[in-house]
Amino acid sequence: MNRSLWVITYDIASPKRWRKVFKLLKSYGKPVQYSVFECRLSSPQFKALQAALASVLNDDEDRLHCYPLCGQCDTRTVVLGYGCRVEELPAAWIVSDC
Repeated sequence: MNRSLWVITYDIASPKRWRKVFKLLKSYGKPVQYSVFECRLSSPQFKALQAALASVLNDDEDRLHCYPLCGQCDTRTVVLGYGCRVEELPAAWIVSDC
């Protein structure tokens, strides 16, 4: 499945909505800085994430930006310091005590 790298930034006015947005984004990608996530998403995943985020955000108080990185831009990304490139998240983890 073809996945693109998205950089998602946000400024959420309400702490309650901020926690919801953070948890939602964490299920799709990895935080790389305060209020910045990198997510590798297929087109259907991005549409699902966009719909879920829209249901949480307050259009009058919150702001969220999604920036797609093309394949060439993705490979030219430079990370300095202790950060690392965000790779794909596992499809699922199953934990059982059986």
